[in-house]
Amino acid sequence: MEKSAIVNICRGIKGGECRFALFVEESFADRIEKTVIESGWPEFLKSQFGDNISRHKVFSVNAGACPNGCSRPHISDIGLIRACVPVIDNEGCIGCGECVTNCPDDAMQFIDGKVVITREKCLDCGFCTRTCPVEVISCSRKGWRVVAGGRLGRHPHLGSELPGIYSSAEVLLIIFRSLKLWMENYETGKRFGQIMDKVGYDKLLQD
Repeated sequence: MEKSAIVNICRGIKGGECRFALFVEESFADRIEKTVIESGWPEFLKSQFGDNISRHKVFSVNAGACPNGCSRPHISDIGLIRACVPVIDNEGCIGCGECVTNCPDDAMQFIDGKVVITREKCLDCGFCTRTCPVEVISCSRKGWRVVAGGRLGRHPHLGSELPGIYSSAEVLLIIFRSLKLWMENYETGKRFGQIMDKVGYDKLLQD
């Protein structure tokens, strides 16, 4: 997409080999770009700056197929992190400990002979679903974690994570709302995150 937005996706989404990547539909990046266009953002930028649209004025969406952050989602206007919320069928668990040993975030442990997930540590990466030899760990919900308002520059700030896991359709709606809110509250020289700090990130989840 020329000038008005930057959509950056990691190699796991692009189809490159990555052992951490969760599945993402092939057309997702195109759907993001279509949403940006439908919001009216390209025309808005052109009305503000004509053809003099520098890189720091455009809207950025960075998406990753896992929490490793290769696409730098936490410093973009909207950052997307693919998620799988794991659940364990303890009746079928053989107690091998593979999930406990291989969890990148030390979020799994044995308690009273059962594997328990510490949700506060779990990043919903889904890696445990692939390490279980008897396949008793599955995703109770698949989707995206969403972080909003990240930026670099003179006053860098990591994005604020919205509560919950969102479907691709819900993510596109959040992106649409983000652009509408930025246009409605636009201040020259202010990044999206600086505007949302004033407006409130809860507005991204309201109809």
